[in-house]
Amino acid sequence: MTDQPQTLQEPPPDWREQRREERHQRREMRWKDGGAWIGGGILILLGAVFLAQNLGAPLPRNWWAVFILIPAFASFSSAWSLYRRAGGQMTGGVRGGIVGGCILALLAVSFFFGLDWGRFWPVILILVGAAVMVGGVWRR
Repeated sequence: MTDQPQTLQEPPPDWREQRREERHQRREMRWKDGGAWIGGGILILLGAVFLAQNLGAPLPRNWWAVFILIPAFASFSSAWSLYRRAGGQMTGGVRGGIVGGCILALLAVSFFFGLDWGRFWPVILILVGAAVMVGGVWRR
């Protein structure tokens, strides 16, 4: 037997509780970043399109091109979230999100209005080139 007093050690933190707290914080950030609003808006838009179609409203022939806008809006939302987290700095991730969203939006508009893709694909090259040039300027 030892004459030294035994000190009680605190039990190690419960990793499950830490994980729950991390998930809760991520959900809060998603809500603040607008993820729930975007998802709800997309569902409302789709419901309105299907309701209009069921009621016989004249819809454009390529109305399905609206679905391409979903990842475009997600890309813009991601860029906005990264911009806010970076303290208002234009990082590579922000630029990538903006360029990707613009390309997808352009593609959706061209399909939606039945534009000849063969004529307008150089616009994507112009957008990417402009993004590269602007990216070089912002880094300075």
